[in-house]
Amino acid sequence: MITLSCIILAGISNAIMDKISFHYDNSIFKNTSIEQWANPKLSWKNKWKNGDRKNGERFIGSSTIFVWTTDLWHLAQSFMITFFCLGIVFYQPFIDIGISWLNLIIDFIIYKTTFSLVFELFFSKIFKR
Repeated sequence: MITLSCIILAGISNAIMDKISFHYDNSIFKNTSIEQWANPKLSWKNKWKNGDRKNGERFIGSSTIFVWTTDLWHLAQSFMITFFCLGIVFYQPFIDIGISWLNLIIDFIIYKTTFSLVFELFFSKIFKR
């Protein structure tokens, strides 16, 4: 059940990434107090001193290892990768029928379908303004 929860959270994270990348103006994130952090047209500047790449990183690692702290897209990406990794670490067959290859196929279908449905729900409905 931990893996299923992680897949759900990864789907939500991916929906955030795609919603702000491709439909920011039609998202619940537009015109909020986190606009500078959530809007990809603005948030890329958060990595750099005075918002200008020529001035170098705003802080050590702001464009590399700590980029996830600079904007919503990178934070959601970091969460998505983390949830997938946790899902792997805590993996146990969802339905144990005693045939390992069949368990894997069934689990793949369950997890892929869950990820896709959660993504679609959040991308198309919940994060839509």
